Amino acid sequence: MGRSCCTLRVENNEGLPAPVSAAEIERILSFFKDKKREELLDSRINSPQFISQMATIFPDMVDSVHKIFPANKTHFDLKTQGDACIFKETNGCLLPDEARPHFCRIYPFWFFDDEPQIFQDSNCLALENCQTIPEVLLSLGTNPEKLKQIHAQIYEDWGLYRSMPQEKKKVFL
Repeated sequence: MGRSCCTLRVENNEGLPAPVSAAEIERILSFFKDKKREELLDSRINSPQFISQMATIFPDMVDSVHKIFPANKTHFDLKTQGDACIFKETNGCLLPDEARPHFCRIYPFWFFDDEPQIFQDSNCLALENCQTIPEVLLSLGTNPEKLKQIHAQIYEDWGLYRSMPQEKKKVFL
């Protein structure tokens, strides 16, 4: 399997790692039984920039995003050190697949119009030597069906349930 993981873009002194749901926190903590939550996770403010980013990747759920991530409240994400999460090693993530957060497992992919799209991220290790969707899928040892399941799990873990079909949009960060 190819290298996965990425370094963080830091804008306005604010890292942009993905949030971790309660179910994901439980899985991570069960893998590291000897560690406390604060050793592995950071609590971060739901800043306007973060909320905007979440609304961009969930364009059909903007109202729900604002309810789940209310302004000036907090969410958890993986603890960082410098420009990377503490689980990032030279060849990718230290966490086994089953303990990794869903955002990490699906990245650099996201689904728009029920089709996998690639975020163009120069900090993504998986994109260093791969340019096309099939190349990245092969490199990461995954397929669109598996990624769709992970994407659906993200919606479920955060309580983002669609009542109507997703509006056709393509968004690239």
